[in-house]
Amino acid sequence: MQHHSFGLAALNQEIIQPGYRILDLGPLAVGSTQAFLQMNCPCYIEDLIEFFADNQQSSDLKAALKSHLVSKPEKIKFDVILCWDLLNFLTPELISYLIELLRPNLKRGTLLHAMIYTGATAPKRPAKFKLLRDFTYETADDPEYPCVAYQGHSTVALMQSLGRFNLSNSLVKRQGMRKDLFEYFFEYDSGAPAGKVRPGTASDVTNYFSAADVGQALSLVGLDSAMQSARKSPVSRVMDCGPKSGRNIGALQQQAGELFVLDLHAAIQWRKQRGEEGCQAIRSAFAKFADLEPCDAILTWDLLSFYSPEEALVLSELLLSKLKPSGLLHIVFCKRERLAQRPSVFEVQANERVLVKEFPLGEHKSHFTNVTEIIRALPRLQLAGQGHGKLPSGAFYHELALKKFSEV
Repeated sequence: MQHHSFGLAALNQEIIQPGYRILDLGPLAVGSTQAFLQMNCPCYIEDLIEFFADNQQSSDLKAALKSHLVSKPEKIKFDVILCWDLLNFLTPELISYLIELLRPNLKRGTLLHAMIYTGATAPKRPAKFKLLRDFTYETADDPEYPCVAYQGHSTVALMQSLGRFNLSNSLVKRQGMRKDLFEYFFEYDSGAPAGKVRPGTASDVTNYFSAADVGQALSLVGLDSAMQSARKSPVSRVMDCGPKSGRNIGALQQQAGELFVLDLHAAIQWRKQRGEEGCQAIRSAFAKFADLEPCDAILTWDLLSFYSPEEALVLSELLLSKLKPSGLLHIVFCKRERLAQRPSVFEVQANERVLVKEFPLGEHKSHFTNVTEIIRALPRLQLAGQGHGKLPSGAFYHELALKKFSEV
């Protein structure tokens, strides 16, 4: 099965500079190393396939991993780490230990590239990658590779295992990619504000959603009103509260000077699962973005519908603190008796239309019965634009572009 790696292509064409130090956790036979060597980039090979083969019966994998990795002087700092699909076969504890072993050779901004399986069929072993051309690989189930237990990491669990690496970007279901293989970039101790999308990894924008999932793309009039100024300015700042993974954000990134993707719902739910009550969980999740400068536009999509009026008030106040005077907040209200199991995923297209992936209804009643109730939870805002229509499921939606009052 073939897989075109947009992530590795972006590294080679847009990110890696001559002299960058690259740590490759895969075997030398993959074939990508030559492309980086031609750019005068020192490459270090650790070959975790060999580690798996040599330690199938080991009772202490941490000690075995430490013994396998070649010690390097601390003055050597890696710019890029290539993980291929190998993290799928390391336990969360072993991933954390791997990062700890590599820590002396990491620096702020080190990029980690990983390929994560998402299909229903669990692979028996890491795939054998063979470079065919232009970062398109043949991925084969090679019986000579050792069988290793597949871990099935969720994105949240993987991020927790990676410690000080933060999710920078994701590439999903583009033309030529395996449908069951997502690519992720993680950045170590990023000096950029939390949530900022790194340019250079989304140049070829294609739809993640299939027509069967989402139907036709929608024209959102309120979104156009909210994004009007941002689309005209090369120095605009746009905050998207939606997820970092599971959609392509390249088209939206190209419509803003800087794009910040916060994945707020996942962050808040994680805090709630740890025992924090609603309003405090929201404050704790948002604290990560304290250094983010005010934005020209904030896109909440249907996020506010999933929180009580009291929680929505706290969340709106925090969002307003990151909105410039006269900046615009965009919200979508979906009229349903019951909440969906999770917020819908909105994917902006190159033509500025929007694909919407909805999820089945859950058991909880909706917090708001009409858009007026949501507006009451959003003080210090005035209506600047609106639109309405039906989602692919047939549910009625009302969208609003709300302008922040200028501060006197």
